[in-house]
Amino acid sequence: MKKIIITAGGTSERIDSVRKITNSSSGKLGMTIANHLLEENNDIMIYYVCSKNSLRPTDKRVKVVEIDGTMDLKNTIEGLLTREHIDYFIHSMAVSDYMTDYVTTIERIKESVKEHDDIDEAFKSIEVIGESKISSYEDNLVIVLKPTPKIISIIKNLSPSTYLVGFKLLDGVSKEELIEVAKRLRNKNKCDLVVANDLATIRNGEHIGYIIDKNNEVKKLMEKMI
Repeated sequence: MKKIIITAGGTSERIDSVRKITNSSSGKLGMTIANHLLEENNDIMIYYVCSKNSLRPTDKRVKVVEIDGTMDLKNTIEGLLTREHIDYFIHSMAVSDYMTDYVTTIERIKESVKEHDDIDEAFKSIEVIGESKISSYEDNLVIVLKPTPKIISIIKNLSPSTYLVGFKLLDGVSKEELIEVAKRLRNKNKCDLVVANDLATIRNGEHIGYIIDKNNEVKKLMEKMI
């Protein structure tokens, strides 16, 4: 039996105990891929890693694993790849590029800058707002973000034999730039295949995608995959 991981939907990064930063990814792409694989193959099992509100397949051969933020996704993926032999990993999830570092206000920043001559020390000493629910009476909130871990970069390191399919979405670029960025993603993360899309073509109702393999062969797709 072949074991497959498909990531789908988006991630949500907490601002406080009730508020989050998220994206609009529905999980339709991941669900479409999963359903196609299930129709074409009987002897497979899919770990479908997705956000709570993502679309998902309902087949009994699918084990749905819900995650919240990027760190939750990272822990889940690391656990699956170390416990199971995964034959294919299809990473279609829209993972947040940034997560919350801390929350403060403009007034708190100004106060800290006044109290310290060194700007680096001033920013280290800024009073931050706690992790509980931020009061709705706070004015001029400042949310400081930090980069999230690149999930795709850990997959081949943990499981070198897993066939890895990555996805790259850009917006309003030339075909040449889209393919070149996809190749860099492939090379950096040891992907076996990368699917590249331009958001501008999706908005216009025509979905044009490109599949780039390890041999630099490029196949153009003109289907509605999302």
